[in-house]
Amino acid sequence: MSIFVNSKNYYFVTPNNKNGLSSSLPTNLHKSDILEFICELKVNPKEMKKLKYPGYIISLNGKHLGIYTGPDYVGSSIWTTTGEHKITLFPGDDIKSKILVHLKIDVKNKLMELTVKGKNSKSKKINFDGEIDDDYQFSYLWIGCGNGLDKNSSFPLIAEISKVKIIKNNKTIVKSDCKRQTPYKVFDQSNSGNHLIKYDKEWFE
Repeated sequence: MSIFVNSKNYYFVTPNNKNGLSSSLPTNLHKSDILEFICELKVNPKEMKKLKYPGYIISLNGKHLGIYTGPDYVGSSIWTTTGEHKITLFPGDDIKSKILVHLKIDVKNKLMELTVKGKNSKSKKINFDGEIDDDYQFSYLWIGCGNGLDKNSSFPLIAEISKVKIIKNNKTIVKSDCKRQTPYKVFDQSNSGNHLIKYDKEWFE
């Protein structure tokens, strides 16, 4: 199974849990020594061409940290105290098929690497300077958009997502093959209790 994301359908992982159901909350991910976002998806390039901005695949909102895509490229972004640092890859015809996107941020050694795997693999790494912007301490972890709480910076993705994985300091804290789901959430298989929750405006009011 898969989940289909667009401007009206996207997911988040809550950064806190009142009932203590999560054993590894995705809070302060930006303070990890190593942070990884992994997603298997099939982008809809035709629909993405109609959008003014790229769509975020996985993101921490604010000064968005994460991976995004347009109709013919995949990119990653991170903000530090010295500004924005980005990587852009052009996977060619692979963008029309199912691809695996992997962003690895080595905060300790200030290294960011983006990899796109399809029929052909492309990868690029850069060094960044400065300290990770502390703006992320209040961020939600979004799947399928940049920020579901703000229309001006929502940057929706139009795609079919089949796998999601978040790794913090070499420990998987979110993992899903999207096969077990309800109308309201997609179940986390990492045993951390960090399920993907379908966004609904009423839940935040």
